[in-house]
Amino acid sequence: MKTTLTAVAALMIAISPLAAQTTAPAATAPVTFIEQQTNEEVLGTDFVGSPVLAKDNQQIGKIANLVFDKDGRIAIAVIGVGGVLGIGEKEVAVPFDAIKSEVKDNKHVFTVDATKEQLKAAPAYKTLNDQAFNQRVTEWRQKAAESWKQAKEKAGQAYDQAKDKVNEKINENKSAETPKVQ
Repeated sequence: MKTTLTAVAALMIAISPLAAQTTAPAATAPVTFIEQQTNEEVLGTDFVGSPVLAKDNQQIGKIANLVFDKDGRIAIAVIGVGGVLGIGEKEVAVPFDAIKSEVKDNKHVFTVDATKEQLKAAPAYKTLNDQAFNQRVTEWRQKAAESWKQAKEKAGQAYDQAKDKVNEKINENKSAETPKVQ
């Protein structure tokens, strides 16, 4: 028994350094810093605000935003249409590959195969925030409508009770004022 305990203890002592060892995390490459933009690179801010033209080269809107897919590629161009100075502007979205990009006078210009009327008639683009806000507004309207209905029912009951009491008092006063003929 003593020999078995001694053997187990010796084994534990021998393997304890091995048990303490853990696998080190895989080394990651250090971050590389980029000093300047190249001719092949475009800043996102260069796109936003850029004019969008119809095929006839008439401006029909401006790039209002860009939507990226999960892989970081531009998937959608959101185009601001109508309005004056951004007020009353409607935002519609088209797939980014549906617009043609070119540089004119050192500025990005986009062309889409649609008319201004088609863009104005298109459904407005709703971001996730817009959708959540619209959902909350719908819920608030439903709650307000239910509260109004309940208040109207209670007010109707109170009105009927008050009307009955007023009519009772009127009738009491009429009978008190009417002289009795003997």
